[in-house]
Amino acid sequence: MDLYTPLFRHVIMPIYDRIKGKNLIPYVNEYQQHLSWSPEQLKDKQWQELQKLIKHAFEHTLFYPKYWKTHGIDSYLDIQSMNEFEKLPVVTKSLIREHYREFVSDLHPNNIKKSTGGSTGQPFTFELDIESNTRREAVMWRGYGWLGAGLGIKTLYLWGADLGNPNQAKSLKNALYHGFYHRKMLNSFAMNKDNMINYIRDINLYKADAIVSYVNPLYELSRYIIANNLKVTSPKRILTGAEQLHDFQRDTIEKAFKAPVYNTFGCREFMLIAAECQQEKQLHMNVDHLVIEVIDEHGQTLIGSSGDLVITDLYNYGMPLIRYVNGDKATIENAKCNCGNPLPIISSIDGRKLDIIKTTTGATIPGELFPHMFKEFSGIERFQVIQKELASITVKLVCNQTFSTIDEQSIRDEINKYSKGSLNIYIERVDHIPLTKTGKHKVTICEV
Repeated sequence: MDLYTPLFRHVIMPIYDRIKGKNLIPYVNEYQQHLSWSPEQLKDKQWQELQKLIKHAFEHTLFYPKYWKTHGIDSYLDIQSMNEFEKLPVVTKSLIREHYREFVSDLHPNNIKKSTGGSTGQPFTFELDIESNTRREAVMWRGYGWLGAGLGIKTLYLWGADLGNPNQAKSLKNALYHGFYHRKMLNSFAMNKDNMINYIRDINLYKADAIVSYVNPLYELSRYIIANNLKVTSPKRILTGAEQLHDFQRDTIEKAFKAPVYNTFGCREFMLIAAECQQEKQLHMNVDHLVIEVIDEHGQTLIGSSGDLVITDLYNYGMPLIRYVNGDKATIENAKCNCGNPLPIISSIDGRKLDIIKTTTGATIPGELFPHMFKEFSGIERFQVIQKELASITVKLVCNQTFSTIDEQSIRDEINKYSKGSLNIYIERVDHIPLTKTGKHKVTICEV
């Protein structure tokens, strides 16, 4: 740790907080203290904050009292336990789009507006109040902190850049801003095979203690490093986020950088939902900031089985998102982690709803199958599975010379095991599979 890190954390950032009128450091300290609590204390705190939020939503939004009344809830006093809370109807993106203004609190006219592209390509806009925005930053820094990439740690980000071409003044402002936080930003969107050597040069020159990156750009850069037997400065740790991390990707990144890789999980609406611990690499959920549930297709709570994630932000009073279905699937376990962190565990992130391939028989194929299957074929460089109609899928493959027609048939046979022969499987060999507009690689795309 260099001298700037403690100076930033204990002197510079508190002064910056006061100038900006923020409470980031106090909130970071508050959330950090929760790590010494028992699971029971965390549950009590969560329920206390949830009761306040439900009361606020009843009294200061138009949507929730009307919506809950149709389900037999006439007052916030009708919700007196977590079991009763779990029976409330869920909220979806389509509901929010349809009733947007009714979700916004009448006490918060100056909310921060944010947008996400959405998995279907249709933008989704939401709001949060200023205090809520600061709190979610604090939760993020706590999670990054227990992984060694917290406030003031010298960190290199391989991340998305702002759209457009910033002028010289804006570029200088951005450089100063990121320098203040002791970090260097590399634009993952602009990276390709022709300029990867420049990214490696920047990594070697910066000598970061930590690297934070989207999964796929760092995976592709790692493959390039290994294939060309290049030397790269090893950070002390690497954090991945913004997309699902598969085991084969983690292995490749660790091999290239000779550093441990830790996964984080979040989304635009809530920022950091969970982060792995260093000891066990278990994803710990931020339940002192969020209520995180998993439900089946009938709305029943699931433990130990995969289902739809339903999330409530305990502190977004500006536009309460209560039992919001964010589009991810996951599995939650009733298990303690040996690392000592009292925050409960998400045992697996099972992909987006759109990652699941459907069949005419009603059976489904999880998107997780395909990376596990295709990693066994050395002739496949990149892949993508696309479903545009129920009876068929198209498998796009970027292949090298070792890939054969025998491999094609093996792929069909393997998929047929899970589809029971109900899918027509079309295999296309292509030169390139483009990333999404946000710089990510979609393993599967289901448009059905």
